[in-house]
Amino acid sequence: MGGLILGLVGGSLAAHLTGTAGWLVLAPGPVLEGELWRLVTWSFVEGEPLGLIFAGLTLYWFGRDLAWAWGTRRLLLTWLGFGAASGLVVVLLSLALPMPGAAGPWPVLSALLVAWGLLYPERQMSFWGVLPLTGRGLVWITIGGTLFFGAFSGMRPMVPHLAAEGLMLLWFRGLSARGAWQSFRIWLGERRMRRRAKHLRVVKKDGKGDPPRWLN
Repeated sequence: MGGLILGLVGGSLAAHLTGTAGWLVLAPGPVLEGELWRLVTWSFVEGEPLGLIFAGLTLYWFGRDLAWAWGTRRLLLTWLGFGAASGLVVVLLSLALPMPGAAGPWPVLSALLVAWGLLYPERQMSFWGVLPLTGRGLVWITIGGTLFFGAFSGMRPMVPHLAAEGLMLLWFRGLSARGAWQSFRIWLGERRMRRRAKHLRVVKKDGKGDPPRWLN
């Protein structure tokens, strides 16, 4: 968690102080021309100090549980992977529609909020210290808040957020499907073993009534 927060703060400060933000943000045109590093770097560039502070706090509060549940390596890969995947969605949509550029960690953070809510659906929390919520409620308020802001600012700037949140939902559904398939396979195996063991019977511990050929 410390590494991600330092990367976020360091990337934002470096981009602001050196004037290189234009080379790091997500811009569909340059990505299509081969500047693929933008798919990774854009989630580490936050242009507003207040947004950077709240992003760090959100990552610290919710990312700790995800780090414990997933491990640090998986959390880092999730951050990078979902940033690249949601950015790729924006780039692909730009082939049909004019799409604005994007920068900042909030699309990936919103996906992590969805992941936290799906991992801990019944856990009670206080949203920003004001609104009591369960993890399931956090999922709904995250997606609903994205749609709410999109209704005022336009949906195209919200595409990275919606893409990251939607991909996280699909990823968890895939995990659930694999879990259900594994449970079904275990059930089939147990049923097969019971069928094969129909000719067997339990031998009583005292051995009464049985010839000495039985062995407990």
